Amino acid sequence: MSTARQQPPWNQPQLHPESASRLPPLKIYNSLTRSKVPFVPLDPIGRKVTWYACGPTVYDDAHLGHARNYVTNDILRRIMRDYFKFDVEFIMNITDVDDKRQIITRGRQHHFFTEFVNSHPIIDDEVTKIVRSAFAAFLERNLPLLEAGLAPERYGEEAEKVYAAILNGAALDGSEKPGDEEAKLKMKIKTASSAANALTKVSCAKESILSETFYNDVQDVLLEYLDSIHGSSIRGEDRTIFTKLTKKYEDRFMQDVRDLNVLDPDTVTRVTEYMPEIVSFVERIVKHRFGYVTSDGSVYFDIGAFEAAGNSYARLEPWNRHDTKLHAEGEGALTKKTMEKRSAADFALWKASKAGEPSWPSPWGDGRPGWHIECSAMASAKLGKQMDIHSGGIDLAFPHHDNELAQSEAYWHETCAHDHWVNYFLHMGHLSIQGSKMSKSLKNFTTIREALDKGDWTPRSLRIVFLLSAWKDGIEITEDLINAGNAWEEKVNNFFIKSRDVVGQPDVAPGSADNTLAVALKSAQDAVHQSLCDSFNTAGAMYAISELISKYNIADKSTIPTKHIQEAAMWVTSMVNVFGLNGSAPPTPTEIGWSGIDIPDAAKPYLYPLSTMRDSLREAARAKDGISEETLKSIVEIGTAAIQRNSGVAEAEAGIYKDVLLDFSTKISSLEKTNSISKEILTLCDRVRDVDLF
Repeated sequence: MSTARQQPPWNQPQLHPESASRLPPLKIYNSLTRSKVPFVPLDPIGRKVTWYACGPTVYDDAHLGHARNYVTNDILRRIMRDYFKFDVEFIMNITDVDDKRQIITRGRQHHFFTEFVNSHPIIDDEVTKIVRSAFAAFLERNLPLLEAGLAPERYGEEAEKVYAAILNGAALDGSEKPGDEEAKLKMKIKTASSAANALTKVSCAKESILSETFYNDVQDVLLEYLDSIHGSSIRGEDRTIFTKLTKKYEDRFMQDVRDLNVLDPDTVTRVTEYMPEIVSFVERIVKHRFGYVTSDGSVYFDIGAFEAAGNSYARLEPWNRHDTKLHAEGEGALTKKTMEKRSAADFALWKASKAGEPSWPSPWGDGRPGWHIECSAMASAKLGKQMDIHSGGIDLAFPHHDNELAQSEAYWHETCAHDHWVNYFLHMGHLSIQGSKMSKSLKNFTTIREALDKGDWTPRSLRIVFLLSAWKDGIEITEDLINAGNAWEEKVNNFFIKSRDVVGQPDVAPGSADNTLAVALKSAQDAVHQSLCDSFNTAGAMYAISELISKYNIADKSTIPTKHIQEAAMWVTSMVNVFGLNGSAPPTPTEIGWSGIDIPDAAKPYLYPLSTMRDSLREAARAKDGISEETLKSIVEIGTAAIQRNSGVAEAEAGIYKDVLLDFSTKISSLEKTNSISKEILTLCDRVRDVDLF
């Protein structure tokens, strides 16, 4: 059994003789041990790997924090499948019945809001009266320090006065650094401000206000208010109100992650499609005496009975087992308080539905699943009593995944769980912005759609940033990290362009061949293999690829056999394909490079010299001693010579490429020798890549 601070023992899966010689020396950081352990699949042959991943709760658009989880999951899955050649069966769930709050409440809110807007197309006195009531209720519930009945017209002044400390960056508890609670409070202040401004405009308006604008501004306060009045009127069997919402956002989620080049799961399981299996799962736990029924028809997991039978509760994070806040978050805001629980930590397997909540029939009465039981039942239905890998975001480790483990062991074993339900638990680190976890509840997020549409990120650039970081650790998006990702992408891009061009040229003369690149390739391959065997150390693998390209860049190309260049370029292509950086390209490529490097013939006389100039300038600008005037002049001469050499090419054929090279050369040569010249050079190099050529 686990103690309050110590994880219970973990049993290393048995290595089958048939698979011993076939398995790679792969070690994986396992959350069940908080250490790297050898990976041994359940499959006796050692090829098939079963994997269940916690999918999205679909009630809103996915943001970049979700992208961190699903893209990283995809990277690990691709490495297992395309690099280590495992036959991976990958299952992901869709949570379309939610017991924590989002789907049930959000579904009702949008239903009532849509009805209200449709029945009140004009902003008249009746509408403003209702919205004022909603505003007052919002303040009372969320901003209690403000005086009761505060008029919208006075809100701004009073809020700035009463909540001045929070608005100026102070913490609620007086500590140095504000966190999520302060961020949520600021969000509520902003929500109320939007509604107050809209109501003030209406009261002062001499002409009609656009209803769309008004409703957008007051939506958040009106959503809560309408639901508080009408929420209980929804019949439990009328589930279309909720599934309409979840179907919409499931479709949008799948499109978002496909746009990020995430592979579709082999199987998708939806909670609404597994109700009979979930009910049977709960019944069996009760039969094993690890669950009990309360008078309202709810069913709870009996942690005390489970541990008394020799089992371990909270395998992943035993130090959190008495954290009442985490337990409460795991049960959800709609949970009905009861005095019949045998322990405060006992969690719901099945919940008797109240008015306004979706319900399904069960032996204990109409109700819905507890949050944790859903994944246990669906994963068990598809994969049986054991699986190799279970993955999800780190925020799910406790209580969600710990509860999953307990109830699944209770289901599969009548007394003591001698075998693990999951052998390897993988948790992806958070994505942070300005020190806070990106979160829908905090509204401090950028949706995947917004990020791609604005051009802030591309599927490739985002994936590269994740590859440059450890999958299990948190990521803080900083300018340095973004620059590192851009530099890696540009370096590989230029390598592909150069190697494609060289491969088409005559080979080196016999007897003058140099094996330096072949040796460097073997070294890079060994380094990548060692890194990926070290718990998917993609950052190490990315560095090894970069080092290979650096050695190629400084080598004397006239002595390197074309075959060696082609082999190096094809291997780099293979690795970027394995990492998912090249669309749907297979891990075994048929040509050098990734999408986006095909350039017109007319551009090559200018882009190749431009690429050489940029590489040389960036290297010189980053040198310890800076860049000398002589070096700067010699690099600019590359561009000047290219323009003179191709002076006979028609302007129409040269297109913009000649102008870009000329402009870049002119700007570089006009730079004055100052302390900031290196920084100015790097800025111009970035601009020609990101702006001038596109």
